[in-house]
Amino acid sequence: MPPWGCRSDVAGGDGTHFEPIVVADPTVPADPLEQPLSILDRSFPSIEENLAFDEALLIRAEEQKEGAVLRFWGMESDAVVLGASRRLREDLFLDRCRRDGVPVARRSSGGGTVVLGPGVLCVTLVLPSEANRQFSAVPTAQRFVLERIAQAIRQLGPRAEVVGSGDLAVQGRKFAGSAQRRLRRWFFVHCSILLDFPIERIVRWLRIPDRQPAYREGRTHEEFLMNLGVSRKILVEAIGSVWPACPLAPAVDVPQDLLSSLLADRFANRAWIERF
Repeated sequence: MPPWGCRSDVAGGDGTHFEPIVVADPTVPADPLEQPLSILDRSFPSIEENLAFDEALLIRAEEQKEGAVLRFWGMESDAVVLGASRRLREDLFLDRCRRDGVPVARRSSGGGTVVLGPGVLCVTLVLPSEANRQFSAVPTAQRFVLERIAQAIRQLGPRAEVVGSGDLAVQGRKFAGSAQRRLRRWFFVHCSILLDFPIERIVRWLRIPDRQPAYREGRTHEEFLMNLGVSRKILVEAIGSVWPACPLAPAVDVPQDLLSSLLADRFANRAWIERF
């Protein structure tokens, strides 16, 4: 049994303690990767740098200069992140964000607007599209990645399931959302997981979205969202255990000039961020 399987200090969002269990999960497909997957736990001070780094990992893989990557990251301060095509004033209480000094950024992937900060774990998977037939389409690739993450969480106790078009939930309450970005040969899925984040901040900064999954049933943020309540360290170990990481996988190298270019052209460019 892996070391995290023996821990008992795992609590749900309502304070309920889950006893971690390890079970075989026949719903999760066999591993599709023939090459080592590098695990990277690396965060940057700003939300713009973190988003640019995800994009850089994908570009480097597409150029055959990097391989598959599992990245864990997070923020030490709060930030709001718009999906690629989301509209600033439709999704946010913009004056509240500005009064509170909360930066607003935009990512290159689709999906809805999210709030990140301390107590939120971000997970990014960069994968080759040809490694598995399920990777050829957005919905099946998304579900494959999320089922792996859900499997890791179920091994810790909470009965996580994939719901909607890219969410993770326990008993109908969402604790994670995801988005995808595709190039010709590679794609990434990134997922933000609420571990211990004040839901009232989401209520303050985000409007109720105009497009909602059916399982939301018109609920408010407070009624719909929950914290998973698992510690970051335990969850990182659990997620890492369900992917074919290799200790000899090559180190990830992203040139500073690529990051700088992505920041200047897009992720730190206010015209690009506020274009909708």
